[in-house]
Amino acid sequence: MKQLDGTRLIIADSEHNADMLYASGMFVPDAFIAIEMEGQWHGLFSPLEVDRAKKDSKLHEAHLDTPWRQQAEADHRSGLAAVAAAFLQHRDITQVMVPGDFPLAYAEKLRSWGFKVDAVEGAFFPGRAVKSEYELRCLAQSERLTRQSMQQAEAYLAQCGVGDDGILRAPDTAKKVKSADVRRVIETFLIGRGAMPAHTIVACGKEGADPHNIGHGFIRAHQTIIIDIFPRMLATGYWGDMTRSYVKGKASPEIKRLYQTVREGQDIGLSMVASGVDGTVIHQRITDHFDTQGYPTKMVRGKQTGFFHGTGHGVGLQIHEAPGISVRSNILQANQVVTVEPGLYYPGLGGIRLEDMVIVRDGGCDNLTKYKRKLEIA
Repeated sequence: MKQLDGTRLIIADSEHNADMLYASGMFVPDAFIAIEMEGQWHGLFSPLEVDRAKKDSKLHEAHLDTPWRQQAEADHRSGLAAVAAAFLQHRDITQVMVPGDFPLAYAEKLRSWGFKVDAVEGAFFPGRAVKSEYELRCLAQSERLTRQSMQQAEAYLAQCGVGDDGILRAPDTAKKVKSADVRRVIETFLIGRGAMPAHTIVACGKEGADPHNIGHGFIRAHQTIIIDIFPRMLATGYWGDMTRSYVKGKASPEIKRLYQTVREGQDIGLSMVASGVDGTVIHQRITDHFDTQGYPTKMVRGKQTGFFHGTGHGVGLQIHEAPGISVRSNILQANQVVTVEPGLYYPGLGGIRLEDMVIVRDGGCDNLTKYKRKLEIA
């Protein structure tokens, strides 16, 4: 693995590959080629996509790939790696830098044809971590929609009744409410407004003790309900992310204390996020607070309990990207966007997590989530 230097090459689609979307600025469902030469990005596109790319992409130049495909066939080669090789050889380029997740099959073909292929160590686009003003607007838009979908979930839970068995009843049909029903309320709202939800978490009771359990069972009164929503805007590719924890009805003193402790932990994190601060210091301060409140992180009968994930992560064209706020050192920079999401989890009881998405600033942060934190829903 090497640091960035020289000609760079990506072969991927931009629907799923964030680096390719960042380089090209447009969504393309099939893999294509992007090459950076002397600081300018060029794209090689099929006849189907090239005219759109010339209008919509942010590439320096969009090229039709047909001449290079024909050259590759004349050299008895085929596939996208061969097209890239023909284009590069025409420009006397024999060495390329590729992302760490570059397909091995492509790399092996290029090497067999005499190219030196080096994988980049770390981020292929280090600048992706620090957001432009345009990106900040996109992220604010996605988080605003995320917040509105949380309002929909909260309103739905408020409208639900409670059966004699303690299971919530739907306001319109009186049928027993499951996690999937609440998830449907959230995701229908998001899809109708141009956002694609991804495995929205609605986890009640013991299911909430596993932070990424999306929830499958019934929603019960007086138990914890973790709702974690993270949609991607279809028009821009930028994500939102927020989490709230609720109890429908009355929370026990044990749950109230757990919630208050997590809320205090999040307040500590939000107060510390600023340019120049090491994320590991934030994470440790929250962990220390949980320890002093009697919530240490440890294994109990083979299961993790306490606070056993990172405090936060970067958000952008990926839901999880640099920088992290965890046990690993990461110095925060202005205009990075990160989450602050401490949580406490106990099998048999459930979990509490609170998550806001913020912009790192000099001397503090701007909260994009801007949503109330309340535990009980009547």
